[in-house]
Amino acid sequence: MNKIALIFLGLILTTKATAQITISGYVFDRSDRETLPGATIYLPVLQMGTATNAYGFYSITVPDNKIEVRLSYL
Repeated sequence: MNKIALIFLGLILTTKATAQITISGYVFDRSDRETLPGATIYLPVLQMGTATNAYGFYSITVPDNKIEVRLSYL
């Protein structure tokens, strides 16, 4: 897991009415910068997650609070 990096493209969406944010970005191999399709992004406290698409991109909408993000790739 130390050969991969996670880039957050930013918090794209913030709405005060629903208090949710969208986190998105690309997961790629640190050594050759190749994107990693099928990498898993998991939020254990919320018991929800997503996986990267064929381009290594992911997007997930979560409540607006501090959260722990876990990344895995086989």
